[in-house]
Amino acid sequence: MKRKIVSWLAFMAIFLLSLQSCVYDEMYSSPDYSKKEYQSKSLWKEDEKYIKNVMKIYTKHEKDIHKPAGVPDWDYAMSMGKYDESFMVVPIVENGKVVNTLVCGHFYRKVYFRYENSKINNEFFQKIMFGKYAKYKTETPDNTKTGEQKGMVCITKSVSMWYPDNESNPNANGHWETSYYTNCYNFLDYSSPGWEDDGGGGYDYDGGGGNGNTDPNNSENQDPCEKTKGRLNNPKMQPGLQELKNQSTIPKTDPNYGEKGIKFKADGTPSATINGSAHSVNFGDKTGYQGGYHNHTEAGIPMLSPPDIDQLLQFALAQGNGSSIAVGNAYVGMIAPNGMHYIIQFNGIYQDALITFTDETLQPFKDRYQTRYGMISSGGTVGNEAIERFFFKTVKDMGLEGKINLQRVESDGTIKTIVKNTDGSTTAIPCP
Repeated sequence: MKRKIVSWLAFMAIFLLSLQSCVYDEMYSSPDYSKKEYQSKSLWKEDEKYIKNVMKIYTKHEKDIHKPAGVPDWDYAMSMGKYDESFMVVPIVENGKVVNTLVCGHFYRKVYFRYENSKINNEFFQKIMFGKYAKYKTETPDNTKTGEQKGMVCITKSVSMWYPDNESNPNANGHWETSYYTNCYNFLDYSSPGWEDDGGGGYDYDGGGGNGNTDPNNSENQDPCEKTKGRLNNPKMQPGLQELKNQSTIPKTDPNYGEKGIKFKADGTPSATINGSAHSVNFGDKTGYQGGYHNHTEAGIPMLSPPDIDQLLQFALAQGNGSSIAVGNAYVGMIAPNGMHYIIQFNGIYQDALITFTDETLQPFKDRYQTRYGMISSGGTVGNEAIERFFFKTVKDMGLEGKINLQRVESDGTIKTIVKNTDGSTTAIPCP
């Protein structure tokens, strides 16, 4: 009997040793994150379409993209509250530790990869991925953090993690500790990312819905500057644009005074001229048209108005729900009597354009728009930046911040992209 007990104890010792070895191997072996099938484990909702598309690009060009130690764990990739296929960050893991982060920025038709060597950011992902106590509370991302210099935007995420006072009783009293991830970049990155030396250069991005067309004259392969240049130089559009320019200078005493508009198809083919009233024009049915131009008068405000923004949404919806690139072709231009004009282009996805405004719901925005303009014009001449600032305030009021691009065309034909800085001011970036 004693011999049986000794044998049984020996068997159990060997079994437990084997079990411990298996557990040890499972806990400390390094999984191959690069070959796992993506399954989001983020604490937040992510732009998974963008994450999956960038994964494909990374996999295809993995040998060309500079890699420090470790591999990206795509399951914890985070788009930081942005859902416009523009930005995300991926933790780089080695031996169960986050050793770096990879930022993936989408600028026009290219994706750029940049490695960050930030101890704070590494610790942020380390706690989320390998924290001992999986009890979290997340906070609303702060995307309005003031940057260190004009033209800079900062994206911030925060996570609080529970730490018990007594580790043997994690459900008892304890405290929360909050960690932050912050990434700042300058708006000038949009025209010249400058990430090539650190991340291996830019790689073509088709959003997963491209048709393989590489024609530089095709609007789906052009950035906003190229699109505007193409429209202004399009022989089919030039007569209509000149007509609206002439219309903008007609005095109030002339019976032809007022606003007119013209819709344009993708190739520049114009519609018939649309007659409006003294200070408005409705483009009507947008089916088959990418966008439209209209004029403002000498007595009007030299900036696009809330109804113009509403009509831009309608042009975006008219492009169909095929791809964000097609929807991004929507535009509305306004020619002012002061020799320059403004253009707005849609910068969201199809679902972002589903915001609907009736005459009743649009009226408060129109009233506020008039009030703001009256305040900034009471001192006399209104400068470009002042009127651009109050335009962006209107966009924010309408729930479309980040979804509308603004460009200014000077009287000499120079095109400038207007960006809103974190302090509310604007920066005009000349198109190359």
